[in-house]
Amino acid sequence: MKLKMVILGAFIVGILISTYFKTLGNTKAYITLDEKKRIDLNIELNKKEIEQLKEKVKEYKLTLKEYEKNFNSDESVEELMVKELDYLKSSGGFSKVEGPGIVVTIKDSDKELEITQTPNDLIVHDIDILRVVNDLKKAGSSAISINGERLLSTSKIKCSGATITVNETTYGQPFIIKAVGNVETLMAAMISPQSYTNLLKDVYGIYIDVESKNKVIINPYEKN
Repeated sequence: MKLKMVILGAFIVGILISTYFKTLGNTKAYITLDEKKRIDLNIELNKKEIEQLKEKVKEYKLTLKEYEKNFNSDESVEELMVKELDYLKSSGGFSKVEGPGIVVTIKDSDKELEITQTPNDLIVHDIDILRVVNDLKKAGSSAISINGERLLSTSKIKCSGATITVNETTYGQPFIIKAVGNVETLMAAMISPQSYTNLLKDVYGIYIDVESKNKVIINPYEKN
């Protein structure tokens, strides 16, 4: 009798366990729209970080090849390291860069406010400067400055009224952005009909002037 009860109990427990796992299998997790946005943002950030790491791997492989070539050339390791140091200083913003490029001048619109507009529409914001800088970077600019302030990969741009702060230094208008690189490519990124600067100029009346230069000088980052 006891054996039958044990078998029956085990059978019932087995059914309960099976039912529980089936219930788990049918359970759906629901998340809010904000949570989904945060998850999507984290995914994008992780993707960008992976791409940056891939680029670093490529750079290290190229450096390794340069060292390997050195063993079959007359160039000393010291000379190769000096070249690499110069490159790192230049790309890191710690040495002067000069060459052909463009100068972009931006300031608030002076046109009258339309019925559908607010005063903010006619003002240059930090996001506007960031978009212009990013377009120049995408166009292959090797060095960029704003009102003489060298931009680094870690530089922050913030606006406060009619001024912007770059690398913790505040500058008034006009905002003068200098970029060294292929002039044709840089100009196309600034004046093409689809460009962000063209949108600011034609739609919001923001003052934008773009000049090509045979020689643009970008001074090094000098703050500690």
